[in-house]
Amino acid sequence: MRKILFLLTLLLSVPFVANAQQEAQTEQRLVSVPRSFFVPHWYVKAQGGAAYDVGEAKFSQLLSPGLQLAMGYKFNEYFGLRGTVSGLWARNRYSYPESKYQWNFIQPSLEAEVDLTQLFLGRDPERLSSLYAFVGAGAAYSFNNDDAVEANEAYHQKKYYTMYTYDPHTEPFQKLWRDSRWNPVVRAGIGFDYRIADEISIGAEVNANMLPDHFNSKLGKNDNKDWHFNALVGIKFNIGRSHGRTEPVYETAPVVEPAKEFVDVPIEQISFNVNVYFVINQSIIRANQMGKLSRLLQYLAEHPRAFVRLSGYADRETGNPTINMRLSIERSQAVSKYLQDAGVAEWRIRRFAKGDLVQPFDIPEENRVCICYVYDPDNPTPQSFDY
Repeated sequence: MRKILFLLTLLLSVPFVANAQQEAQTEQRLVSVPRSFFVPHWYVKAQGGAAYDVGEAKFSQLLSPGLQLAMGYKFNEYFGLRGTVSGLWARNRYSYPESKYQWNFIQPSLEAEVDLTQLFLGRDPERLSSLYAFVGAGAAYSFNNDDAVEANEAYHQKKYYTMYTYDPHTEPFQKLWRDSRWNPVVRAGIGFDYRIADEISIGAEVNANMLPDHFNSKLGKNDNKDWHFNALVGIKFNIGRSHGRTEPVYETAPVVEPAKEFVDVPIEQISFNVNVYFVINQSIIRANQMGKLSRLLQYLAEHPRAFVRLSGYADRETGNPTINMRLSIERSQAVSKYLQDAGVAEWRIRRFAKGDLVQPFDIPEENRVCICYVYDPDNPTPQSFDY
C-alpha cells in the first residue's frame, strides 16, 4: 500500500516539476518602454494687460487696459487653431492743438498657432513650458468715438483755420468717423505657456495688430496703417487631457545561455568600436549610418568568436533624464534588432543604456549615439576600424 501511494505521489509531482523547469527557462523581456503621447484637445484662455497705440505722445500717455479671450483646438504637438476676442479701449493724442481722446473697440479674429518649442526641440507631450507663435486676421468693431468728435468740433470753433486757408492735411482728424466702424485687422504675435497642473497653464503674450488709417481718426504719415499692440498675461484651461502615457509591454521569451567562452569584458579590453549616430529625439537608424553597420556585420561574420556590446546614450542638453533614458534604450534596441535581422545570434549581443548619465563626447550632438564595442578574443589588441 505504501509503495502504491509513493508511486502516485511521484506521478502527480512530475507535471509540477516540468512546469517549474519550463518557467525557469523563460524570462520577461521589455518589448516597449512607456511612451508619452499627445491627445488632441480644446482649450480656453483668458488674458489681461496693457495696450499701446502708436501716436503723437509719450509712451505712457498712449497706454490703455486690454483684455483677450481665446478658444482653440490643438491638432497635434505642433499646430493649432484658435479664435480670439480682444479689445476694450484705445487711446491717442493730437499734438497741436493738444487733444487727448479714447474710444472703445472689440476685435474678433481667427489665428493659426505653432508650438516653436516642440518644433525645434523635439516632440515631448509632457513638456512643461512652450514658446508659441501665431498669425491671423479679423475685424475690429470700433464705437464710442465721442472724444474725437468733440475735439474736432472744438478745433473748428476756435477757428484755427479760415475758409480761405483751409488745408485738410493740417486738420487734426482728417479721417474722423462717427457712431461706429468696422476695420479689417492683420495680427501676429508670440507667447509663452508654463503648465502648473495637468489641465492648467499660466503664460504671457505680446501681439501686434495692423489696421486701416481710419482706426485712430487721424491721417498717418504718408497715409500709413495704424498699429495697436498688446502685452498680456493670463491663464489657460485645457478641456480634457492633453497627453497620456502608455504602459510598458513585456514578452515571455526563452532564456538562451551564452557560450561559456564568450564572457563580457571591461570596455578597456575592446578590440574596436563603431559609433552609430541618431537625430535628436529619434531612434531610427539613418541611411548614412548603414555603411558602418555593414562593415561591422562583415567583421562579425568573419570572426565567429567576436561579440558586440551596445551602449545607448542621449544628449544631456535636450529632453530630461526620463526621456533620455528611454531614447538610449530604444537606440541600443534598434541596433540590436538590425544586427539580429542580419543574422547575428542574440547571445553575441549585449545591450546597455546610459541615458544622459554619461556623455562620451564633448560635442552634445555626438552623444545621440549607440556605441558598438567589439571584443574579439582572437584579436584582443585594440585596433583601428575603417568605416
